[in-house]
Amino acid sequence: MRFIKYNFLFVIGMMLTLGISSAMASSMDKRNKAPKGMGTLSVQTTPVSLPVKVDGQYKGMSGVGDPAEFYLAPGFHTVEVTSPDGKTFVKEIEIRKGLKHCICLKMVEETISKACPYRFSLEGPERITEGDLVTFAAINSGTAPIPIKYVWRVSPDSVLITSGLGTPTITIDSKGLGGRTIDAELDVNDDVYDGKCRQVISVPTMVEKLPEPPPIERVLCDQFDSKSPDDDKARLDNCVITAQNTPDSQLYVIIYPGTDRASVTRNTYERVSKRALDYMVKNRGFDPSRIRFIRGSPRTRTAYEIYIVPIGAEPPIVQ
Repeated sequence: MRFIKYNFLFVIGMMLTLGISSAMASSMDKRNKAPKGMGTLSVQTTPVSLPVKVDGQYKGMSGVGDPAEFYLAPGFHTVEVTSPDGKTFVKEIEIRKGLKHCICLKMVEETISKACPYRFSLEGPERITEGDLVTFAAINSGTAPIPIKYVWRVSPDSVLITSGLGTPTITIDSKGLGGRTIDAELDVNDDVYDGKCRQVISVPTMVEKLPEPPPIERVLCDQFDSKSPDDDKARLDNCVITAQNTPDSQLYVIIYPGTDRASVTRNTYERVSKRALDYMVKNRGFDPSRIRFIRGSPRTRTAYEIYIVPIGAEPPIVQ
């Protein structure tokens, strides 16, 4: 934190301006001659021009390379010259008729350095996993108990700040930000030091994507030729139990009607499908809304294919 202070070094002089008789005197010398009965105040400042007041009245700006001249009536006058930081040089001088009174001021700039009463660093993790809550915290290494303003800015714009706005710590939800970087920026300021101690600090955090879940697939529970009702029921039992242990799954029963004598008389598609449905619902208590029967293409003997299809899996393709 730096403060600039200005001090004046000054020289006051007086010189006679009447009686210039040199043949080399120019017309400019005559124009700058004080009016009859008046004296001249000459003010020069270094390194910049400054406002000049005489007896409380603004007269103009001082000269830098060449002095500025002001004509005043003889007598005592109070001269004021004000520096950029508001410091005022004040001097009472006596103006005499026909004389030039010179004031030369040099501003000396003094820089005062002072440690800011607070100094922040910003802490946050280098990387997190998508869906985690991430916290960014401003750590103050100073000790001065002054009120501090915390202004947070985060990107991308879709970031959800769950808590902490206006405080030194914020928490962010990283849901949906896999593969991106969260940039947290903190603007720290106060109302005491006029922005001289302001800090803008930031920290990035990489959000790693969650691993892709394995695809949900249907399961071929069993496939067999229809032989006898009892044998079919025993094979159906295993698939019903497995389906009951897979909540909300569907049981797909594909029946391929046979072309042999037994298949076209006792084991037709209609008979086999009805027999299987009755057993699974009435005997095993399986929910009929979770059963799908599909008629497949003809084969030599009537056959089953039974699939368990969880939610999100594709149903079987009938050959």
